[in-house]
Amino acid sequence: MVISWILNTLTRDISYSVLYAETAQILWNDLNSRYGKENGAKFYQLQKNLCQIIQGSSDIAAYFTKMKSNWDELNANNTIPSCKCGAAHWFAKREEEQRLI
Repeated sequence: MVISWILNTLTRDISYSVLYAETAQILWNDLNSRYGKENGAKFYQLQKNLCQIIQGSSDIAAYFTKMKSNWDELNANNTIPSCKCGAAHWFAKREEEQRLI
């Protein structure tokens, strides 16, 4: 039942490529290994959008909302792993400085 649900959510070409998976876990792992990677093109596009956002005639709330939505999407696609050494804190601080710029 789970396999058919997953197959029905895929495009025809992709579903044909995983049609004969024996279990839902094998199917999911196959799809995850192919498509579960970071999307470099999307990351580039978000960075480019951030560089091109201008306030223009927008009020500050609309301008900030555009910036914040791009930042949130970047954060969702570019997570910092947690650690005990403090490097994650350094990266978060650097990210905040980049946003200020």
